[in-house]
Amino acid sequence: MRIDCCPLLPRHMAKINSRILIVDDSLSVRSMLRTLLAGEGHTVVGELASGAQLMQSIDKLHPQIVCLDYNLPGVNGIDLLHQISEKHPAVAVVMITGSADAHVESNAVEAGAAGFLRKPLSMDDIAREIAQVAHAQVLLDKATRASATSEVSRPRCTAVVADDSVTIRRLLTAILAEIEVKVVGEAWDGRQAVELVAQQRPDIVCLDFEMPNMNGLEAMREIRQIAPATKILMISGRSSRETIMQGIKSGLNGYILKPFQPDRVVGAVLKCWSEL
Repeated sequence: MRIDCCPLLPRHMAKINSRILIVDDSLSVRSMLRTLLAGEGHTVVGELASGAQLMQSIDKLHPQIVCLDYNLPGVNGIDLLHQISEKHPAVAVVMITGSADAHVESNAVEAGAAGFLRKPLSMDDIAREIAQVAHAQVLLDKATRASATSEVSRPRCTAVVADDSVTIRRLLTAILAEIEVKVVGEAWDGRQAVELVAQQRPDIVCLDFEMPNMNGLEAMREIRQIAPATKILMISGRSSRETIMQGIKSGLNGYILKPFQPDRVVGAVLKCWSEL
């Protein structure tokens, strides 16, 4: 799944006003982002042309989201991302790059990026990605507060979530936490998903249909061999009968179409849960 195909949030969902810090050495990019984000109801708390004052600015301005350029003067965006993740783990970072290097996205994901956008930037892609990151933060905060006050010390079941979009993984993790399903591993591609299932033996695995290195169907076939008791949910934007039949023949236990709504995810997981 590519970022430019990420699902829109449900239309009935209220927009979330997030505090956003923009970090990009291009004045035109900063101007475009500022105008677009303000138009979407967000508050742009600051703009930086370099990463020199980034950490101090986060301390002072308290952004919830940082739009961070990968190629900044004198510093690598991944290094800055590591610093933010270590000092301000609650701040979500959306990495922006014009690089054609396919490894940049995977490196950003591994470093903790909550979203990823490639230049030239599409206004629709930016609005959609920021909205999803903001929504994921709300769900994660709710799940964290619920976990802190809950008397339940043991999850009802475990899950592995596999999707090449960290935003989608965060959303799924937050939704699952609300119904006491513990995510014991997250994978960026199909191969990682298979390895995690082999290590963790989860009750449920959520697989994106389109992933690098190994797609969802290929991963499903291997998972069926190593963990036949694990229930498999396919989450994808593909809705063709052929795709669904391929999944069923490979041992699919459930199918959730994008754009998904939390109640549909919960329903599919509860169905698998009842079959455990």
